Amino acid sequence: MRERPSEGHGGPTLTMGVLLVDDVPGERANFEQAFGRDLTVAPSIDQLNEQLRRGLTWDLAFVDFNLSSQTSTGLTALLRLHHEQPATQIVTYSQFTESGRTLFAAAAHHWFDASALMDKTKNDPGTLVHYRESICNGINPTPVPWQRRLQWAPLIDNLLADASWVRIWRALRDAAGDMALVAEMLHVDSSSLRGFKDRATEAAIQFNEKFHDIPHPGRTRNKKGILAAFAAEHRHFLTAPDLSTVMSPGTRRRC
Repeated sequence: MRERPSEGHGGPTLTMGVLLVDDVPGERANFEQAFGRDLTVAPSIDQLNEQLRRGLTWDLAFVDFNLSSQTSTGLTALLRLHHEQPATQIVTYSQFTESGRTLFAAAAHHWFDASALMDKTKNDPGTLVHYRESICNGINPTPVPWQRRLQWAPLIDNLLADASWVRIWRALRDAAGDMALVAEMLHVDSSSLRGFKDRATEAAIQFNEKFHDIPHPGRTRNKKGILAAFAAEHRHFLTAPDLSTVMSPGTRRRC
């Protein structure tokens, strides 16, 4: 909370500093209308880092996934805030019908303790203010269907059980699910990928069931098809340029 001098005869009023991490200029208008001088905008990780170096602090941060960068996504923003300002409450902010966004929501919730989720299509000023007031009062404003889904956010650990799996998922996308081709691309023996294939297939089935309401297929040998479809559907997250960094051992541990 910040103190702002009162314009009346009373004492200073408490305000709640808000950060928006989003590279689209048009997204700012509703936030500026909702939060006015309490708002800080970081359209890139470089600008977020500069704001952190200047000692800016926020009570609440809305973090988008796609920052139109070749090196960073909202995952890096979450990691920076996680380390530098752990008291800042996070709202996962994106269009959740787009590729990979449900994995981003699960990662933000499970890895970085995000407090709430908001779809970009619902960012009118009144809803933004409602989110700030609700979170300030300890109430989760996330839509109930998403609250139910996010109970299963730990499933992301099954999809990315090891940091080395990031390379496998990336290759799997390019290989259209062909594990022999994946092994060739990664210069490893195909037998070393069997554990990934079995575990990742089951994890993908579970994630689809809990987050996308896709019924469990039962016993299936079509692991190639399941993995190929999952890798394609979530390609933007699974091939994110900073996913390997976020997955590195000890990275998410606070100093």
